[in-house]
Amino acid sequence: MRPAEGAVEMHVRRIGSLLVATLMVLALAPAASAGSSKVEIDLHVDFENGETFTASGFCESGEAVTYNFKQVAFNGRATTFHLFKDLICDDGSGVLTIRVEASAVFGFEGTIGGWNVVGGTDDYEGVRGGGSIVGIAFDGGLDDHYTGRLTN
Repeated sequence: MRPAEGAVEMHVRRIGSLLVATLMVLALAPAASAGSSKVEIDLHVDFENGETFTASGFCESGEAVTYNFKQVAFNGRATTFHLFKDLICDDGSGVLTIRVEASAVFGFEGTIGGWNVVGGTDDYEGVRGGGSIVGIAFDGGLDDHYTGRLTN
């Protein structure tokens, strides 16, 4: 019994979408090396009051600023977006600038994607790295969990 042509085409598109998403995360995640350290960042985004974070493997806490937000695709099932964030450390150790590439899938109530370092100041000048992001939406904001590695 042969499946209907439309079903095969839809299945191929789903596999292609999953492959593209997997490759995006792998491309953004740095290879582990002797000079790298594991990092976890929990970012609380309140659309009215701003963004704060706590972290391990990086400074302990701070404020985040999002800019250059671009929604680049919307197909009725998901939307893809790109943005930059400055993670400003409360302890004065510097600022880490990251690029985020993620998708919001309808019915999931959150985001999935990847992030990578694009710049830094003070203690974070010359730092490289990246990883993955999973975010859960709540009324008025998001709680994002970033995991990955940083290398000096």
